[in-house]
Amino acid sequence: MKQQELIIHKWNTKLKRNPFIAGLLSLIIPGLGQIYAGKGNKGAGIIFAAIVIANLNIIILPLIALANPGLPVIPGDANAVWKYWIPRFTHDIASLWSIAFWVWAVADAYTVAKKLKV
Repeated sequence: MKQQELIIHKWNTKLKRNPFIAGLLSLIIPGLGQIYAGKGNKGAGIIFAAIVIANLNIIILPLIALANPGLPVIPGDANAVWKYWIPRFTHDIASLWSIAFWVWAVADAYTVAKKLKV
């Protein structure tokens, strides 16, 4: 039994990762910190999701800018909601979603590495 415990201990010491470095890596590329912490599948999934979100933003945000949300809203304009508010709201949601996903990826990388360090 002691030999098995020794093998497990050696394996666990190899898996110990610095949580700060894991978070920093995910700050650079979302998912990279999870891969560093030993969760390759999770990291690959996050990288894939980050690529999808980035491409959607590349497609959607310029279309919203073409809707010209900077136009002044004319009082009494029945189409003001469609000309100004819907594109503005969609832009804000898309931007906040991207930022929230990135912050989550950094926090998750930190916690994954910290759990392995215990």
